[in-house]
Amino acid sequence: MDKDERVARGLDTLLGRQGLVVTATADAIRAQDLLLNKFFAVALFDLDTPSPGAGMELLRFARERSPLTTVLMMTTRKAFDIGVAGFRGGAADVIVKEPDSVQYLKDRVVAMANELRATSDRNTLLEEVLELHEEFLRRMRDMSHQNLDLEDRLTGRAAASGPAGETCTILLVDDDPNVAKDFEPHFPESRGWKILWAVTGGEGLDLAAEMRPQIVLVKDPLPDLPARMVTANVKKASPDSVNIVYSPDSAVASGEVTLVEGSRPMQLLASYSGPEQLVASLTEVREGIRQKLKERRYLQVFRQKHLEFLHRYNNVRQRIQAVVARAKKTSGS
Repeated sequence: MDKDERVARGLDTLLGRQGLVVTATADAIRAQDLLLNKFFAVALFDLDTPSPGAGMELLRFARERSPLTTVLMMTTRKAFDIGVAGFRGGAADVIVKEPDSVQYLKDRVVAMANELRATSDRNTLLEEVLELHEEFLRRMRDMSHQNLDLEDRLTGRAAASGPAGETCTILLVDDDPNVAKDFEPHFPESRGWKILWAVTGGEGLDLAAEMRPQIVLVKDPLPDLPARMVTANVKKASPDSVNIVYSPDSAVASGEVTLVEGSRPMQLLASYSGPEQLVASLTEVREGIRQKLKERRYLQVFRQKHLEFLHRYNNVRQRIQAVVARAKKTSGS
């Protein structure tokens, strides 16, 4: 911004030859509007445009509203205090407007523009490298999974992990002694199920801590403890157990079956009268547990095979993330 049209035309010619696009104005309001709505790598402000000392106000505006723009102050005055005020206000340089300074001014503007462009290119490149590294790691994990699946098929482990070869233990917490017998025909050992039974919440907690069942079914209500208290404490004793609360249909109200995982319980059945209704839901839960254990095994094998690589990868990733975060923080400050 400069009210001297000859200076504005001269800068347009001088910097245009360097491949830079110059926008000139002598209006402070238009200059502010341009800073708000367009990005400028470098801004040149005359100290006394449009009035004496007005350039300092525009400098403060630019530092607040366009922090990535590098500001160079120009002045016809050679007073020491003017230079100090410019640097304190956030200007990258304060240049006296005289013929001997033209080359220096051009070099500074070009250097600042190239520096910002290089910084932007570097940050973009780092983000692309980080994204590419994440994709590379995902592909490595996928290949490791495929290799492990192939090994399982060749060695027969895949067949052994089918429904009949992988036991899923259900802990049933219900004060009715006949309920466990009702469950057994629907969840037979021949299909890989195992039923444990507890008649109180306290007994259920002891069995959960000792046996670590895959699924815990808790009747609501129980004679000693609230069902939700039982499931909450089961989660502490056996974190991998899937907790389900059920209340049978009665003469006064219909029962329900609720999956109690995380902060939001999920209703599995809106009405419940017998264990045959749970076969489909528990089979689905069992499959989810099996897939989770499979993924855990994949990850364990992958880490064992590539431990040194993963340490190096995580170190590089954290360093790149720190650099990108600092750049974003600087651009938003």
